Amino acid sequence: MNDTTVPPELSTIPEAAGAEARRFFPIIQKLANTPRRTEAQVAAAAAAVELGLSRTQVYERLARFITDPRLTSLLPRRRGPTPGSSRLANDINLLIDETIESFFLTRQRPRLLDLLMEIRRRCRAAGLTAPSRKAVTARVKAKPRREIVARRHGHKAARDQYAPAIGALESDWPLALVQIDHTLVDVIVVDSLTRAPIQRPWLTLAIDVCTRCVVGFHLSLEAPSATSVALCITDAVLPKSPWLAERKIETGWPVHGLLTHLHLDNGKDFHSEALRHGCE
Repeated sequence: MNDTTVPPELSTIPEAAGAEARRFFPIIQKLANTPRRTEAQVAAAAAAVELGLSRTQVYERLARFITDPRLTSLLPRRRGPTPGSSRLANDINLLIDETIESFFLTRQRPRLLDLLMEIRRRCRAAGLTAPSRKAVTARVKAKPRREIVARRHGHKAARDQYAPAIGALESDWPLALVQIDHTLVDVIVVDSLTRAPIQRPWLTLAIDVCTRCVVGFHLSLEAPSATSVALCITDAVLPKSPWLAERKIETGWPVHGLLTHLHLDNGKDFHSEALRHGCE
């Protein structure tokens, strides 16, 4: 027997498909081991309650089992093309791959629409039928995302986006190291009278590395600046009791005091002389 069938990975077989194959196995195996089986025997197997198949379907599974006498040969077969396969001619496939490599995966970072137009242009020049946008998009999506980012944005961008973060920022006691950064809040501030939308506010947070507590914050409609950072630091240093009492918040927030070190990114608002003098 020349068996070239590759069995599927067992962990990928759905439970329902495996149960169906096990239900067919004893009857199909018995037919396969019958030297002079008759049409009547096949018809009887088809009529069996355990199978629920037509005579043609029994013959089809029997042929598969004789070629490959394993349980996996009786698994349900997916109709249509194999996932990931291409119906395009080989020369068109080669043209698509070559255009993606030489045109799309470059530091010029052309759009997907530009890639489609370039493939169509090359197909016309070669006398080939241009593929659909769906086929081209599928080919691009099949590429590893890290490779696409590395080719279009550089290897550093790919490492920053996909490489695991190594090491950790640690602090041995509270307020020894505080990180500050800004984020655009995912809400819309509206006018108190007309309810007309104004804009999304900016939130500046100071987080203590040792305890992971928020030690201070500043919420504003203005873009991040040295002033935002200074007000956030002020909130972190001062006691929170007056602020909580003014808003009739009974929950405690016992976090305040001078910060030993600040950990900031390279934004201009974090490295202004005014902020430096203020901290001093």
